[in-house]
Amino acid sequence: MAWVLRLTSAEGRPDWKAERKIAGLTTALRLAMSAQGGGAARVELGPGAESIAPLLVDPRLRIPVVAAGDAADSPPELVVEIPWNTVIHRDLLKALAASGAKGTRRLLAEPFDFHPPFGFEPILIVDRKAASRAVGALLNSLRKVQDGWTSTYLNRYVSLFFTRALVRTPLRPNQVSVGILLVGFVGAYLATTGSYWPMLVGAFLFQMQSILDGCDGELSRVTYRGSHLGEWLDTVGDDLTNYGFFAGTAVGMYKASGWWPYLVAGGVTVGCGVIASAIEYRYLYKIGSGDLLKYPLGVGTAPTTAAVEKGVIARALDAIAPIFKRDTFVLMTFIGAVAGLLGPFLLVFACGGVGILIAVFKAELRMARERRAQGT
Repeated sequence: MAWVLRLTSAEGRPDWKAERKIAGLTTALRLAMSAQGGGAARVELGPGAESIAPLLVDPRLRIPVVAAGDAADSPPELVVEIPWNTVIHRDLLKALAASGAKGTRRLLAEPFDFHPPFGFEPILIVDRKAASRAVGALLNSLRKVQDGWTSTYLNRYVSLFFTRALVRTPLRPNQVSVGILLVGFVGAYLATTGSYWPMLVGAFLFQMQSILDGCDGELSRVTYRGSHLGEWLDTVGDDLTNYGFFAGTAVGMYKASGWWPYLVAGGVTVGCGVIASAIEYRYLYKIGSGDLLKYPLGVGTAPTTAAVEKGVIARALDAIAPIFKRDTFVLMTFIGAVAGLLGPFLLVFACGGVGILIAVFKAELRMARERRAQGT
């Protein structure tokens, strides 16, 4: 459906300049980017909003910006009017356009029933208090329903704290991804020492990498700087950190004890991980994505390509699947390091690595059967 976003003059006698930013973007540009994400044909500047045109000159915005009434094409089916000093949920305009609404909708005067996970009502920016509330709402909306236990109750609180600071800097998400990867590599190196305190610091850095891993994605979503390269940096960076730390732990535990099964456990953990990742990357490359959450593993809350009737064992695996999500097993690794039990934990994770590889093989067999059934 053809629709446009029309920005109107500011409301509420705002004590707020148009060029001031909310979580890294001006309110006008954020509205325009939200409209672009929702499939809008263009952004129109209504009476009283013409002065904000320079704020919409940005390479991220690819749809045209015109004065209201200047468009040469036929009238759109839907016009969404909203004051330029409003902050909304990034998916609100997309949902409104998809609802089939037609005519002119004045978003603040005619509220739209929209209640996504971690959503919020439109916020009119009239002072610093409203701006602070909008930043908090935008950051909270970056949470994901797919988050595991540890991310939900610990990691997101810390990563969002850092993201609140990062949006005030010139750093880009991909630069943050590289910095986070370096933190993981330092942790992996310290794990090779075989001494308690260096290995503990290494495990702490492994945990910090897991926490900070949320920042690049949060920064990209809140500033509309997501990219295909960024998805791959995030996915590959996580895997390299995992492989590096568990390989380093295997070497460190062998140095400390001389017990060769630690090397075997490290080899199994890393080997299974590399094979599973290669299979997952092949699938992601085919669908044109670097987001590992799109791989149809079919375990726990992971997506699947078809409805699957699960037996008792499969349901039991689903129940414990959160333990083997990255956020939780990294925290468990740190706890193991504190307790001086990295060796036994490495043996447990070797078994987990085998289990994940089996789950990936099963997912591939399921998709192969589906392709044969469809004759593709």
